[in-house]
Parts: sequence; C-alpha cells; structure tokens
Amino acid sequence: MVPGLAVTFCLAFVQAFAVFPSAVLLGAPAGPTRVISIAAYQAAFEQYDHSLGSTIALIMGGVELVVVLAVLATRSLFYRGPAGGTKG
Repeated sequence: MVPGLAVTFCLAFVQAFAVFPSAVLLGAPAGPTRVISIAAYQAAFEQYDHSLGSTIALIMGGVELVVVLAVLATRSLFYRGPAGGTKG
C-alpha cells in the first residue's frame, strides 16, 4: 500500500503548489496566508522585478522536484517487483 500512498502524496503535493488560481478567485491572495506563487506573480508583474519572480519560481520548482524525488526514492525501498499486474 505504501507505493500507492507515495504516488498519491506526490500528486497532492504538486497540486498544492498550483493554488494560484484558487487564491486569486477566492479573494485576498496577498493577505496573511500569502502563497509562494502569489509572491512570484507580484514580484514579476506588479513590481516589474522579473529576475526576482523567476528566482522565486525556480526555488518553488526545485523544492517540488527534491520532495518528489525523495518520496519516489523512498517508495522503491518498500516494493520491488513487476511494474504491471500480469503473471510471470
């Protein structure tokens, strides 16, 4: 069951980083619970600091990549076998 839970965690984790449309549509995206995607957007398109916006986005992508790779590497410790559910 652990390999399935690991993949589910990875999908939910990546989806959590894509909250930009939800935060903007629900209102007050720059309030006390500001998300990192809003910070990247504000830096790039409101303050016209494209290098800061790009840096924030790259850090966000790097964190996602490191977490997903760590979870998938840990998942491989729990199960080794055929990738498909076929016999043989």
